[in-house]
Amino acid sequence: MFGSIGFPELLLIFIVVLLVFGPKKLPEFAKLLGKTIREFRSTIDGAKAAIEDEIYKEGMTSQLKDIGKDVKDALDIYGDVDKSVKDIGKDIKDSLNIYGPDEKPAAAKKKNKDVEKSKDDEKSK
Repeated sequence: MFGSIGFPELLLIFIVVLLVFGPKKLPEFAKLLGKTIREFRSTIDGAKAAIEDEIYKEGMTSQLKDIGKDVKDALDIYGDVDKSVKDIGKDIKDSLNIYGPDEKPAAAKKKNKDVEKSKDDEKSK
């Protein structure tokens, strides 16, 4: 409890205190010493609690930063998914076009020629 102070040292301290303060003031001195030690312990406990609270808050701050990073990563995944869906849509559209990406069906070519012919006829009138 007292570290490296043994019983003989405590006995010597008690005798010195008894000689200095006398037998009448010894109970008052003991009471004052007990009160001082109690206040010191409560101050130490308060400081210890404050330090632990700060450590807990720092841990929470770190966890909030990790959560923010996870949300950012999730949003990046959303962008990747959006790009993948667009690519898949383009692939499906290209695969449905049996005439190739630059070719049009014969009916569409004939329709375009008819439209161009009618425009030429209107210009000549």
